[in-house]
Amino acid sequence: MSLSVVILLICSGIFVGVVNTFAGAAAVVSISVYTALGLPIEVANGTNRLPVLFQVGAAAFNFRKQRLLDYSVGLRLGIPTALGAVAGAEFAAWVDPSVFVVLLATILVLLLTLLLFSPNRILQGNGKPLRRVHRLDYLWFFLVGIYGGAFQIGMGYVILGLTIMGMGYDVITANALKSFIVMLYIPLTLAVYMVHGQVAYGYGLVHAVGNVIGAYVASKYATRIDTRLLRWLLILFIALTVLDLFRIISIRDALEHIL
Repeated sequence: MSLSVVILLICSGIFVGVVNTFAGAAAVVSISVYTALGLPIEVANGTNRLPVLFQVGAAAFNFRKQRLLDYSVGLRLGIPTALGAVAGAEFAAWVDPSVFVVLLATILVLLLTLLLFSPNRILQGNGKPLRRVHRLDYLWFFLVGIYGGAFQIGMGYVILGLTIMGMGYDVITANALKSFIVMLYIPLTLAVYMVHGQVAYGYGLVHAVGNVIGAYVASKYATRIDTRLLRWLLILFIALTVLDLFRIISIRDALEHIL
């Protein structure tokens, strides 16, 4: 691995860590960088679990220290999510890469629409009082787990939507639950991709270093970071990734000229 590649992975990881601390969906940047470096889409998708594991582990630890995490609710929602995530990971590991590309591009277009027209909708809530876990929640989180196991991109938005708008949690406690739930299933999905040989450990671990730095910087200098700029940069990355997936442009060719 050349020095220029290491620098690219760390710098992009810092951006991902910062964006995910404030909002989410920055995993698209990770996958875009991995594929630009030559990884097949299925390997890029599997490798993405490594930096996510470090991110959510650190976040869950911090929420635990601040006593913001409800372990009982986290486990009740996290277990069905984990079961669904294993099924989703198996699907993504076995599905034809061309089919996966179409599914991923569709998801990114939907995410792009959300970021353009209603970026903060799920964070505002709907004024519902906090409620207990219902039986139907287990089904919803199982289905959400299937999505997270297969794609992961935007998973934070989905979980926040269910816990804030559906269950009445505030943003802070919902983020604590999100981190804990993702921390439960990410090791399992990572294991699935490892078994299928779809993890590039070197790229993933170096990128994870950047993720941790970015999360630290974002948490320490939160008031000084322009989140609007981060949102538009993320929108740009998603648009470029969609164009690359459909081979309208080639991020890899452009990167080769730079590196």
